[in-house]
Amino acid sequence: MAITPASSVLILDNKDLTTPIYELQSFDSLWKALRWKYVRARFPICWRKLLHSRYMLANIVYLIYSIGILIINFHPSFNNNSTETSSILSKNLDQSIDHNSNVNRYYIILGFLHLLSAFLYWWAWRDRSWLDIIMIPEYLNHIEAGLYLWSAFWYSKQDTLGGYYTLAVHKIELTAAIIELFATFGWIMSWYMTYTRTIGRGFTLDDPDTIAYLTTTISSFIYIIYNIQINLYPEQYGENLLYKYGDILYFIGALYYIFAALRDENCFWFLPLAGQYGVAAGRIRVETKELPQYGKSPVFITDLCKRRVHQEFNNRNELNMDNPTVTSST
Repeated sequence: MAITPASSVLILDNKDLTTPIYELQSFDSLWKALRWKYVRARFPICWRKLLHSRYMLANIVYLIYSIGILIINFHPSFNNNSTETSSILSKNLDQSIDHNSNVNRYYIILGFLHLLSAFLYWWAWRDRSWLDIIMIPEYLNHIEAGLYLWSAFWYSKQDTLGGYYTLAVHKIELTAAIIELFATFGWIMSWYMTYTRTIGRGFTLDDPDTIAYLTTTISSFIYIIYNIQINLYPEQYGENLLYKYGDILYFIGALYYIFAALRDENCFWFLPLAGQYGVAAGRIRVETKELPQYGKSPVFITDLCKRRVHQEFNNRNELNMDNPTVTSST
């Protein structure tokens, strides 16, 4: 059968819409790809796949959480009446803190939402043991979300800049920020161990996962710097707005995680491959061995303990061989 431009959607014409499409149609621009008429035919199929995607559900909750944080930070009705200090030229630790009870409740709701997203990200790992080493950052994420929820419950108890609950909240959030930083590096490790090796994937800006974890990591550093400043200078609480830059990056990362999830569900099968306009993905033939589904073999948390026990056992055996005990009977 002769191949024509229309034959690039032969699978669609045959109603086999669940089969991955190896597109033979090339596009000269992103705009032309988005205007392609068969995108409308593919949309319902992608939508049904997304409804069954655990990872997409976790990303949506994560996006809602990041949007809620931005609304509290920048909406005038929240930003002007949230936790603020009275305008006194010489600030001291005995200065009182004014509270907005509604904003405090919203922070508690967002704290529960953060904890829910942490659980959903853990739940999204299909066919993986809960002892798998790639689960470590997910457990750290639960701890971090729990600490932020704890601090949210104590917001309403803050009375002065140097009060017990105020300083305790600063310490709790600094601990949470440090744990989050370790979790972000763990996510990079997990991504490296599990992503499918193929064109347009990997440590490249063509991969939305790369942008997503970069923004998350940078925002974690910003949160740590902010919390260190607040712990050293508690009188800056309410005036130091460095954390807002971290919240903006957090939101950008959430958008890129959504984009990456759509890519993983083949919703962008028709777009130019890794920015190579004029090249159809289905016409690329690369002679290579079969690519693995996962980059590395699964490693369990308990494996590290087992290796240590075996190593100690081997060391004792070697020591006994080098220094044999000789006994003589009299």
